[in-house]
Amino acid sequence: MTLNESLSYLADALVGITLRKDPHAFRMAYKSRKARILEYWAEAKPKLRRDVDRIAPIDALMDEMFYAFESGNQDKGVLIAMALWGCGHIKKLR
Repeated sequence: MTLNESLSYLADALVGITLRKDPHAFRMAYKSRKARILEYWAEAKPKLRRDVDRIAPIDALMDEMFYAFESGNQDKGVLIAMALWGCGHIKKLR
């Protein structure tokens, strides 16, 4: 998988984790969504060349996002996921 593909899938997975119309369905799908995010990010990180300095802040935001979801603070988790996706933190990495 190329870097662009990994980042694109990661961006899609970040949007996917925010879909929570039914709280029970969210809890059931959370583990697989988290696993996908971690998989795509692990795939992309070693391929980064220019933006290596952005890996640690993104890791920290992802940790905070997962902690928020797992602590029951879904609103905060959604905000962080959308910030990662919307601010171009993910799609613009090289």
